Amino acid sequence: MFLLAAGARGAQPPPVDLREAARLDEQGKCAESAPIYRRAMASGTPSPALLNNAGNHHLACGDPAKASEYFELLAKRIPAHPNANLQLARLAVEQKRPALPYLRALTAHSDPGLLAEAGAMYARLGEFKLAQQALQRVVAARAGDFQALWNLGRAAARAGDFPRAIEALEAALKLRPNDAGVLHELGSAHAAAGEFPRAVFLLAHAQQKAADEPAIALALARAAEDAGYYGDSGIAYDRYLALRPGDASARRDRARVVANTPGRRDEGMKALEVYVAGHPKDPLGHFQLAQLCWSADADKSLAELAEAVRLDPLLAPAHTARAWLLHRHGRDAEALTHLEAALALRPSDVRALDQYGLTLLALDRPADAERAFRKAAALAPADWEARLHLGRALMEQGREPEARQWLDQYQKLRPARQRDPRREPGMIELATLPPAERRAREIERFYAMARARPDDAFLRLHLGSLLLADGQEAAAEKEFRELSTLNADERTLALAGRALLDAGRYRWALPFLERAGTALERAIAIFNTAGADAALAALGQVPEEEKFGEFLLLKARVLDGLGREGEARQLLSATAEWGNTSAPIAEQAAELLGKYGRYREAAQLLSRAAENAPGNRGLLLAEAIAVALDGRLQEAEKRLRRIQERWPEWARPYLAHGLALQRERRIGEAARKLRTAAALGSGQAGANCQNLRDWLSAPCREGAR
Repeated sequence: MFLLAAGARGAQPPPVDLREAARLDEQGKCAESAPIYRRAMASGTPSPALLNNAGNHHLACGDPAKASEYFELLAKRIPAHPNANLQLARLAVEQKRPALPYLRALTAHSDPGLLAEAGAMYARLGEFKLAQQALQRVVAARAGDFQALWNLGRAAARAGDFPRAIEALEAALKLRPNDAGVLHELGSAHAAAGEFPRAVFLLAHAQQKAADEPAIALALARAAEDAGYYGDSGIAYDRYLALRPGDASARRDRARVVANTPGRRDEGMKALEVYVAGHPKDPLGHFQLAQLCWSADADKSLAELAEAVRLDPLLAPAHTARAWLLHRHGRDAEALTHLEAALALRPSDVRALDQYGLTLLALDRPADAERAFRKAAALAPADWEARLHLGRALMEQGREPEARQWLDQYQKLRPARQRDPRREPGMIELATLPPAERRAREIERFYAMARARPDDAFLRLHLGSLLLADGQEAAAEKEFRELSTLNADERTLALAGRALLDAGRYRWALPFLERAGTALERAIAIFNTAGADAALAALGQVPEEEKFGEFLLLKARVLDGLGREGEARQLLSATAEWGNTSAPIAEQAAELLGKYGRYREAAQLLSRAAENAPGNRGLLLAEAIAVALDGRLQEAEKRLRRIQERWPEWARPYLAHGLALQRERRIGEAARKLRTAAALGSGQAGANCQNLRDWLSAPCREGAR
């Protein structure tokens, strides 16, 4: 910290007495060093080194105001001075003054230590996006550094960038697989991203490592509830409340999950009523009580919801819930008022928009309802209810052809069967078991359910898939044969066929696909059982609207199998048809082009796919490799460096970069990249990818993931 400016270009070594002053400061002898600084400051215009050390002196001696004066003078003289900006930023953060100008100047430097300091201060200020940007550069400079990955993951999570947080924290977890803090942060990031079963798994493991940590127990309770594991959530709340017995809001939430656990509804209801009586001004207590009692006592539910919105007019879910109940009782004008209030608070709330449309339909306002349903459908492309209701609204306006299009979408999206969540306890225990024992428990559970409901085709599908994954071929085949005799709907049959295709059991899959009427999947099964000629005939039965992506890839493979390579290449090189294809299909198509040595076309195809998935790192890496194989190493290196900067904890780009450099005989540079890849744990990727051409082959791609 002292004498930091001495090495700057053009700076002269400080005088001997200034070095002595710095030494005294480091020993805490402020009274002895102070006269030296006074004499030096009186001798003329102070040098940058003198200003820097004087600022450090006053900082070390407990006079931050005087220190700020010197650092401000130094920053005016040298705006990018690292120590001046660092200390001014620290002082501003501590004194709750504006610190961003100093932090911006600090992040102009590439020193990872300064960037880490800046990232930490951005986080303290709540500027998590800026913290993430600074810490991303730290990780890029310190590949494989646990603390850098940990800090980046936490900043990204708090910035709301959950995919990036998960990537960084997964990399940190590889370095410290038993770290309860990382497991907690990673589980919380998955929960925030809506991936609740994965969150429960990680948080259950975190709790195993740190059983007395209340924050982990509470996070697990909430994630289990969001996953629908109510029995487990109640157990986790009990563990948390044993550690934090005074948390009244946790007792409220525990009562709710207990009421949703089979056989414990009365217990949970009574606990929540006791809570509300003791905390009458908590709007969430009234809201949760209303949710529990609406079916048995609608008037009480409406009264509790009215009290919730009176106590907190900004509680949008309470407005939506009250509107739903009012609509059920034919009080649509009142319902509309609450829905308008909810949508004013949350304009993009899909459920509120859908309920708003239904209420407008009941009030004979189909055109207004149509607008609400269209907005809901646009916001949630996978929402089947909005599509059903939009189709209904269009039908009521006499627009039958358009209505049928939306109703067709509804038919494709709607779940085959609504199932209750796993309410009984046991999922948290299951999550902490070794993988083999966990799968055995799941198989045992599905066997029990299948015995209780022998006609349930969906259960048979899950059981057969589990047995297949466990390597129990004969038992799996028996379950799939049993499934084929049941009266399953088309969606279940299609799912069974797809599961068997993905598992490589093409002969088993074919009967399911025949019954489901899925022409493309049927053609895939035929290609792998009866050969290319039969598959080409089957492809002729695929509807026009499905002739993109997977269809094009399969047809190209069929043509390749028939020795018609020119036609296959032409099909793969088509532009418009590949525009919206998925990442795995694009990578497989590029693999086939690579077989023909058509690397430029492979890169173009991958580039088009990446335009629709700019965050898909696998596509971006495959494109960079194709560019390198096309002989454009300089361009490929730029792409690889961008990937390394964006995902610095990922081993594969370093490995690919090293192999590309090896091809050019740049042995020293290649060795450095390969060492970085090894430090990051390239693992199976290194074993499978011995040269750059391997990267466009399926075994390398799968092994490197």
